[in-house]
Amino acid sequence: MEKVKIAILGFGQRGFVYANIIKEYPDEMELVAVCEINPVKKPLIMNLFQIPEDKYFLNDEEFFKQGKLADILVISTMDRDHYRQAMIALDLGYDLLLEKPISIEREEILAIAQKAKELGRRVAIAHVLRYTAFYQKIKELIQSGRLGKVTTISQTEHVGYYHYAHSYVRGNWRKADVSAPMILAKSCHDLDIIRWLVDKKYLSLSSFGSLSYFKEENAPEGAADHCYKCKVECPFNAVEFYSKNPLWMMIFSLEQDPVKVLSDESLSYSRCVYKSDNDVVDHQVVNILFEDDITASFVMTAFSNEIHRSIKVHGSKAELEGDLEKSEIILKPYGKEQEIIDVRQFADDFSYHSGGDRQMLVDFVRNVKKGEKVSGLTDIENAVESHYMALDAEDSRLAGGKLIPSTYLKVLEK
Repeated sequence: MEKVKIAILGFGQRGFVYANIIKEYPDEMELVAVCEINPVKKPLIMNLFQIPEDKYFLNDEEFFKQGKLADILVISTMDRDHYRQAMIALDLGYDLLLEKPISIEREEILAIAQKAKELGRRVAIAHVLRYTAFYQKIKELIQSGRLGKVTTISQTEHVGYYHYAHSYVRGNWRKADVSAPMILAKSCHDLDIIRWLVDKKYLSLSSFGSLSYFKEENAPEGAADHCYKCKVECPFNAVEFYSKNPLWMMIFSLEQDPVKVLSDESLSYSRCVYKSDNDVVDHQVVNILFEDDITASFVMTAFSNEIHRSIKVHGSKAELEGDLEKSEIILKPYGKEQEIIDVRQFADDFSYHSGGDRQMLVDFVRNVKKGEKVSGLTDIENAVESHYMALDAEDSRLAGGKLIPSTYLKVLEK
């Protein structure tokens, strides 16, 4: 059987994840080309994934000049590059697996969806949570009627203090005007999972949030500008963190010695978390009204010890609560014994977003191979509304929590 050929544009952490999954399915898919702007990564990527010299590119201009090199193009570049690259790729005939967010502009989101429809191309968005056994089981419980009429959903994304410091204080997503607002860059798939579970259109929302802690006024007395020369004991010390977590350092350097790397003061990852140039929020709440009088709340917080997601769903017959990383759901029927559901019985793989990355990629590849829909859980037409939710939430936050009527409904009215 002929394998589906895949190219990856942008080989950061997400690119590595997809490449590793592709490698595990040699009979179904093959990585045939890579485009990555960081030249330091080239020898490692070529060696690990057997990419020939003439199929490795250091900029997207050279990559796109080659025409169509694969059946599927994975776009896992920075947020503000997605629109331009997606539009070029669609014209070249690629089916796309596009990392979130689709774009930071409403008009560009719709333009990609429209072009894909006109050209008959498939575009899947990396809303991987829909593919996890955890959220699929919650969806099944809601649809079965065991909760009765759903009234409220509460979802919390606990980003993790170290992950937030790495990506959103020191890393590529620290400035909204360079990447995207936090609610879009990090949390649009949390809003998407709420929308998927509710299965109703949102009518209005409001949001509050700010960058309240990771700024200079909160720096400990005597804190240095860069961690390698700081005497203050701190949970955010970069040298200590990357020494204990070398795989995280590989995202920005292949050098083995953290002290050597982080002595470079031009490197954003060496900075004190209180003295960086970050401006994205470190906590945000969103309150949403859906059709059928269903309400939902979402909380994103940097202030957690571990990276995990938790959820509560309240219905007229029962409530449930669960934790994605624990793979556990507790169903509490009113007046009856609670039921603890171990989600691990429903899937074999819980790596890479609790198995969601793998299931999404495999589903999309098989979709393309067969030329028909397998499940299409994250097709672009299913992802547009949650992106509008995120953009509306950011507009509300910037307006001090103003109630914003759904801008997505206005699109549907046209």
